[in-house]
Amino acid sequence: RGVTYLRYYGTGWDNPPPVERREVGVDQTWGIVSATGRRSLLQSVRIAGGGSLLYAAAEPVAPSVAAMAVLRSGEDLQQMDTGARSYTVRSLVPAVSADTLIALGDWGAARPLPVELLPYVQTPPSITERVGKLALELTRGKATLYAQAAAIEHYLRRFEYDLTVGPPPEDVTDIADYFLFELQRGYCDYYATAFVVLARAAGLPARFDTIVAAGAVFT
Repeated sequence: RGVTYLRYYGTGWDNPPPVERREVGVDQTWGIVSATGRRSLLQSVRIAGGGSLLYAAAEPVAPSVAAMAVLRSGEDLQQMDTGARSYTVRSLVPAVSADTLIALGDWGAARPLPVELLPYVQTPPSITERVGKLALELTRGKATLYAQAAAIEHYLRRFEYDLTVGPPPEDVTDIADYFLFELQRGYCDYYATAFVVLARAAGLPARFDTIVAAGAVFT
């Protein structure tokens, strides 16, 4: 991943001003990301294009180069920046089975939504009534968080993946609504936006992540 985004404003994604910028030393383990349900992954990266982002899978915890961690709050990593063009980085990546995810159940009185995840269920006024209705229809009767997320994913797979679509019309005020009910085809940004918006509308915490550009090579 490159940058993770928190705030959806209808026609795109952004982040509130960073709360903290933290220097990360060479091979220094930073943050307090729990290793529960995750495994360690060592990656070697060579950047062929421009930019200063440090690319890594999932939750980067120890780069081999000096970097700057940009945090939204607490240990919520927005991105890492570095001037290096070649580096290794150790990440913690998910290592859970479908059975484990199903066993988690749903949020409720016995398992309340953690306070730090509350920003990830926020939606803007641009969210239309039909988007909210669709989110509830897709997740109704699904007893677990995993089943709800899988139902949204399954629905979005109905739409054609198309790299040729142009920008939305100027009068579009909500990209998710436009993709779901009018365009119904598109590329990764459309799918990711629609998924996150539907998940949030259904009460599932979700965020928008950018993925590596063609200019980075991983081994």
